[in-house]
Amino acid sequence: MPVQWYLLKTWAGREEELVREIRRTLPEPWIHECFVIVQERIWVRQKRNIIHEELLFPGCVFLTCTSSEPIASQIAGIPAIARWRRIGGLEILRMRKEDGEFLEELAGKEHRVKLSCVLKDEQGRICKLSGPLKVYQEQIERIQFKKRYAMIHHRLWGENRIFVLGIVLKEDIYRECLSKGQSVGKLSESIYFMEDIFMEDTKLPAVEMEDIFTEDIKFPAVEMA
Repeated sequence: MPVQWYLLKTWAGREEELVREIRRTLPEPWIHECFVIVQERIWVRQKRNIIHEELLFPGCVFLTCTSSEPIASQIAGIPAIARWRRIGGLEILRMRKEDGEFLEELAGKEHRVKLSCVLKDEQGRICKLSGPLKVYQEQIERIQFKKRYAMIHHRLWGENRIFVLGIVLKEDIYRECLSKGQSVGKLSESIYFMEDIFMEDTKLPAVEMEDIFTEDIKFPAVEMA
């Protein structure tokens, strides 16, 4: 049965509170899942990786249901939800099918956008991508190597938006990693590492990569720093 997506916009910082409230009060037949979407990011500090998760869309909670009928009015009528709306803390929007499919492809069933690998050759040029960046390579706007992120553009909720996604470089995989203040060993030994990241079968054709990272591309030239 097709899944219908709803976007619940609230105050930044109160997303988890809203998720708990909905899970507690909404009848089970109405709701399939209620969640936020997070992304993995990595910082490099004193030759160590600090891995953390942050919200991809601050102030946004997502609800999915299997009902073919719109349920926004039923959601809004629940007393706890109605209180959020009265004080201007909640807006409920039904999402388009293609927007839900994009978010599902980007974040997967765990609702987490994983780190993407960016591999450079000896001249410092991009020669391989993996993870979300490989899927959305034609939408890359900029890659910031030092800060370990890439920016992609995509049309979502009726607007052209820019997303910041976390990246990992080859030199990161053998560094000690910290997550939530605790050591998790080397990145290659942690849950954040995908074994096939650096395998040969993920390599992209050179001409395809040139199209992405040269000046004569269809969107503004990718900045690399």
